[in-house]
Amino acid sequence: MDREEFETYLNANSRVVAIFRSQALAYQHSKNRQRATSKRWSEPAVASAVDKMVSQFIDNVYDKLKANIKENKFQPYESWVRFIETNEVLDSLEDSVAELTFE
Repeated sequence: MDREEFETYLNANSRVVAIFRSQALAYQHSKNRQRATSKRWSEPAVASAVDKMVSQFIDNVYDKLKANIKENKFQPYESWVRFIETNEVLDSLEDSVAELTFE
């Protein structure tokens, strides 16, 4: 499974990306309110920062899983799905992200 397939799988089978995005947006808005009025970011700049955070989050999860998954070269996608489902990765991720606080 490549990075794009993984992101598509996450979005289709879990709310973890949506939950992370919501928390990242709240964090970026909070940071923006603390800036001096003249230094505040525009809404597109805030959205871009959130997109970057989400992308880094997905990259980190993907890299950690990739290190632990033994891919069957004939069925690489199924190897990932089997590992994710067997180890309840999505449930664990959702729980972890729900408790996440940014500093």
